This record gives sequence, C-alpha cells and structure tokens, in this order.
Amino acid sequence: MRTQAASGGSCFAEASPRNDAVSGFAEGFRAPGSWSTLNTSRDVRLHGNSNPTTVRVGTWNTAWAEPSGPRGGLVQAALAAPGCDVLCVTEGYPAIFPDQENVLKAPQNWGYRAAGDRRKVTLWSKRRWTSVNRIGSESLPGGRFVKGVTRTHAGCRLTVVGVCIPWAGAHSRSGRMDRKRWEDHTIWLEEFQKLRSELPNSRTVVLGDFNQRIPRQWAPKRVYEALLRAFDGFEIATKGELQGAPRPSIDHIAHTSDFEPGSIKIWRDRSSDGRYLSDHFGAWCDIRLP
Repeated sequence: MRTQAASGGSCFAEASPRNDAVSGFAEGFRAPGSWSTLNTSRDVRLHGNSNPTTVRVGTWNTAWAEPSGPRGGLVQAALAAPGCDVLCVTEGYPAIFPDQENVLKAPQNWGYRAAGDRRKVTLWSKRRWTSVNRIGSESLPGGRFVKGVTRTHAGCRLTVVGVCIPWAGAHSRSGRMDRKRWEDHTIWLEEFQKLRSELPNSRTVVLGDFNQRIPRQWAPKRVYEALLRAFDGFEIATKGELQGAPRPSIDHIAHTSDFEPGSIKIWRDRSSDGRYLSDHFGAWCDIRLP
C-alpha cells in the first residue's frame, strides 16, 4: 500500500520538543466515575498536542452513543482527553465532539432510517475546514464519505477524508435488500479507488471504519484485494496487532507516505470500571509532518 509521495517541502523552520503530555494513554482512556470531566474546548487546549512538527489524529466508531446520556458522556470525555487536532467519528452524533465548531457531517442517505442527527461519518478539527466534499461521487454509496482541508499548528495544509465503508451485510438482509453480502462494501471500494486521482499524494489522511482487518482475517480474498487496490499509495498506521488492543482493528488511520506515524494509542471499548462504551475500540496517534 505504498507509493512515493510528491515532496511538498517543510511547513516549519525549526522543530520543537516532542509533546509527551498524554503518552501514558497507550492503553486507552481511564474513564472517570462521573460521565463528563474532559468535554470542553478548554480541556482540549489544556491536554492537546502543542508540537508544531506533528498532527494528532484519531478515529472511533462510537456505536451511536448519545451525547446526552451516561455512555455518551464517557465517550465524549474520552475523545476530548488526548486533545486531537483532527477527529473522525463513525456511527455517531456530531454533538459527541469536544465542541461544535469546525464539524463536517456526511449526509444521512446511507439507505437506513437515520434517527435524529445520526451520521455514519463526521469530521472535527481544531481549525476551520475548506474545500469540503460531502459526497465523493454520485456512484459512491451515500452517507459514508466526507472530505475537507484544514491546517496544522505550523500552517500546513492537511487533506482529511473520513469514511465509513459499508459492513459485509449492508443492504443484503436489511435496508434496501438489493445487494449480496459484501457487495455494497466492494462497490464503495471500487468507487473510492476512482476518486483517488482527486486526492493529493502528500499530506493526506484517510481515517474511519474500514470494516476490514489488515492483514486479512475474515473478509473474502477478493474483497481484501479490493481494499488494497483502493488504498494503494497509503500507509495503514493501524494495521496488525496494536499494543493494548483486544483484537486487530477495523477502525483505521491511513496516510500518504510522506508522513511518519508515532505509536498508536487506543480508546478502549469499556471504561476502567467495566462499563460498555462501544462495540469498537478507537485509535489515535501523532503523525510527524514532512
């Protein structure tokens, strides 16, 4: 999944020391007894990434955790704690983010009933978005793609794509029931591959729910090969076994090869006192800028 990225030059003149303020987060968020202690933009600034040579990105499928409920409050606090510069939430509510500024929401047209403000994929950034695309293409299965360009601490342009690739059974035994198993998933990958020429080959991150493990475990070989083709030219920072994770991830962070990722940290699927947070665990990391 690697190709040589075009050189874009450096965005900064001098690197500052690495920020390890939350390096102890490798095994995920230690949820507090109360269900919201780190859910304000002030907390994000206090606990955030201040290193201009890196950008901190994270993704988590929050399993429709409602921000106003106890589970949602825990998830919201966990998302805020590392102070990511960019967040992608799949199967979630936009209100789950640390604040409501700079939120990009995919449409609610994924073919199933969408209650309230549920979205298959949303993006959040500390800085404003430009060059927004919420559709991808008319042929891409709907509601599962959103793209924008934001800026890093040092002023670098960063292209970010949030995705929620259809699960194996999408629209086969539920929803429209007009697909075979893995068909919607494969169509999404094939259409995304066609969009690749519209994405920069440097300073680009694609993250979200890929609904496949990397390397392949249970997906059919042909489906896994479609994934590899769709993400040819990207490095998958979250592939393989992740420290502290209970199993290989299907929530992934992919990036162009000009970036250098640090160690992957995780958001656990249960709180420190055993409460259910999601049926997924999330992942975040610092990516060193070129």
